Parts: sequence; structure tokens; C-alpha cells
Amino acid sequence: MGFAGGRDVSRPYRRDDAKYCRCFCLRSQFFSYFCGVKVFLENMVNMKRLVLLFATVILPLFMLSAQDVSGTSNGHDYVDLGLSVKWATCNVGASSPSDYGDYYAWGETSTKSSYDEDNSKTYGKSMGNIGGNSSYDVARYKWGGSWRLPSKAEMQELVDKCTWTWTTQGGHNGYKVTGKNGKSIFLPAAGWRYDTSPYDIGEGGYYWGSAPNESSTLNAYGLSFYSSRHYVVWGYRYNGFSVRPVIQISGLSSGNKPAKQNTTTTPKPTRSTTGKVNGHDYVDLGLSVKWATCNVGASTPSDYGDYYAWGETSTKSSYTEDNSKTYGKSMGNIGGNSSYDVARAKWGGSWRLPTKAELEELETKCTWTWTTQGGHNGYKVTGKNGKSIFLPAAGWRRGTSRSDVGEYGYYWGSTPGESSAYGAYYLGFYSSFHGVGWRYRINGFSVRPVVE
Repeated sequence: MGFAGGRDVSRPYRRDDAKYCRCFCLRSQFFSYFCGVKVFLENMVNMKRLVLLFATVILPLFMLSAQDVSGTSNGHDYVDLGLSVKWATCNVGASSPSDYGDYYAWGETSTKSSYDEDNSKTYGKSMGNIGGNSSYDVARYKWGGSWRLPSKAEMQELVDKCTWTWTTQGGHNGYKVTGKNGKSIFLPAAGWRYDTSPYDIGEGGYYWGSAPNESSTLNAYGLSFYSSRHYVVWGYRYNGFSVRPVIQISGLSSGNKPAKQNTTTTPKPTRSTTGKVNGHDYVDLGLSVKWATCNVGASTPSDYGDYYAWGETSTKSSYTEDNSKTYGKSMGNIGGNSSYDVARAKWGGSWRLPTKAELEELETKCTWTWTTQGGHNGYKVTGKNGKSIFLPAAGWRRGTSRSDVGEYGYYWGSTPGESSAYGAYYLGFYSSFHGVGWRYRINGFSVRPVVE
């Protein structure tokens, strides 16, 4: 092989070099341009994926990691909300603030596959406050140091002195709870467990405290919430609830005193009758229905009256699952049905149980004042028109026992639980709280009728 005049004569084909060069360069430029566009588009797609990843995964994690952590004790972070205790950033068993963590029966330190009366270690047992006792307090048992379950007063302090905002973090619904100092924690709506089943996940949160119910060995106090409410209430000890520990670090936060229960006032009792239907007085509070002045079975507004299981029209000596006529039965609203509505069955006419909406209307559109009438504690409930009724704290019945008399009130409504055939809605209250929730139908509660 050789070269003639500097040209390679060994090439298998001949082409004009200048022309070839121009063509090759144009093709090369076009190919480079095409590849550039292709790479650009691919990068845009990848960038979109990165932005999506950042928005849905990295940013929430960053936001969570950037929480208002005030310090660490025994390897667990806490936040100073300006209250009497510091609150942990995570639930026991959780790896981040938005994780649900584990579920524990009250007074127990291990999880289990089933949560019920039979395997509860504290149900029916007379006990004091378990805070800091590693044999019963799972926060102290699992986290050590000075970590413990919050007391009833400390949970009430969190409810009363912080701003609660329903939101979503890490893909989980819950409350951002912000102290007056601007710092916050997140409480996920982890639901609860009974038997082998979970309930209300993503809709409600249930967190144990350290205090047992003063008048019952069957339950204990906890913090409960869903999207429109948050409050301290008792729950049966065998239920599996979440745990959010607290800790005291070098005394109190600046400017704060130890948490204590709300004080009560005793205004002068009043009774403002508006009219009468079928021999029973009612008061017009300026709401959608008129409210009776007395409970079913009572002779005066301050009398406790009788107790009824939901959907039943007769009193009984014992209130249990076995003798309940509606427990586990699929039912609609029973208002006005004399076979199930005790107000209609006992008082006749157009008297009936209030609906869930009417209970909520009474709770949200009236002024509630804890007081005493006729020697009984309860609430004076005053409408915007100045007229009022009195709801005595008659307590409730379960089995053959009567509990919380003079401290709590429980009043049935006509609406069954939407997602459970075992519960129904009721109005509940004690000296520093009043709200609408649901309870098991087997319980014996008071009844305050309404009429249109």
C-alpha cells in the first residue's frame, strides 16, 4: 500500500474530500445537537423525578429533622413547649415523629398480638399513678432515664395551653401541637387496637397517661383526638394505645408553674322553662331543637335520673355485652323509634334522643359553666338568648357498678357509630372538658330528650 501525491489510494471508494468534510461535519453537528437535545430531555425527566422525590420524601424528612428539638436525654429528643414538662419528639417504638410506633395496654411494657380484658395485667386492679414505675410505665421501662408517661394534669396542660393544627407529616395525619414559645411536636393519628384489630388509623389518636381513673379500676386517663377535637378522657385499660413520653429537665420552664386542674365556679342556679310537651318541660336555647329540663327518670333538673344502654328502653341491674340488645347489631339512627329510643318510649309525643349533630350544636353554640345545683355537680348550659339548662354529672354504669358520679356526665344520642356496630355517639363532660364522642352501647348512660 502506498500514497500517490499525498492521497491514500488504498481507500475502497473515492470521494471529494472537501465535500465529504462538509457533509461529515454537518452530520456530526446534527448528531451532536440531536444527542444534546436527547440528553437535555432525559435530564428534564430525571429532574422532574428528583423534584418529586425531594417534595415527597426528602423535604418532609428535612422538615421533620428540623423540628424544634430542645435537647436529648438517654438518646431520645425532646421539645420544650414552655410547659411544666418537656415532650418527646417521637412515640415509643417510632423512628421518626410521624411514625406510629407501638401500642400498649395501660400499665404494660410489652406489645402483644391481641388486646382484651382476659390478657390485661391491670384491668380491674386497684392502682395508683404509675408514672416512673418501670414495672408499669412503658416510657420508663423502654427509654430509661427520667422518661415517663404524662400525668392527667400534664396532658390537660398540653390541650389547654397549646395550639393544635390538624395536618400531615411523613404521609401520616395528626396534630402539630405548638406551644406559646413557637416550638412544636407532631402527634400522629395512630389509631388504637382492640383484640387483634386496629381502629381509626389516620383518623384518631389515643395516647396513654399515667393516672388511673379515681373511681374505677377498669380504666385510666389518656389523650384522645381526631380532626375536629382533642381532649383528655378515660379509656379501658386493655386497649392498645400509643405512648408519647415526657421528661422534667432541671425544673420548670421559665415563667411556668406546675400544671394543675382548672378551678371551678359556682354561679347562682337558674332554670328557664319555655314550654311543655306531653307533660315535660323544655327550654328554647335558640338552637335547632328544644332541650328538656330534666333527664329521663328524674323529677328535677339536678336529679340524675335513670341509666340506659344505647337502644334500650328499660333500666337493668347489670350492663354488659351479654345482655345488650344492640351491641354488634347493624343499625341506623334510632331517634323517634319507640322500640329503641327511650325518650320516645317513656315520654311519648314528639320527644326523642338528640342526634349527633344536635349534641354538637349544644356543645359548640352554648356557654358551659361548671357549677352545683341541688347538691349535684354539673354544667349550666346557656344559649346565646340567655336561657339555660342544667346537666348533672350523673356518671355511668357498667356491670353492676356506677362510676364517676358527681365528676362526669355521659348522655346518649340517637346516632350509631358509622364504622362500628359496637358503639354510638354521646355527649360527655367533666369539670374542664365537654365534647361529643362515641362509646360502647353496653354502657348505662343518662338521657336528656329533645323536641322540635
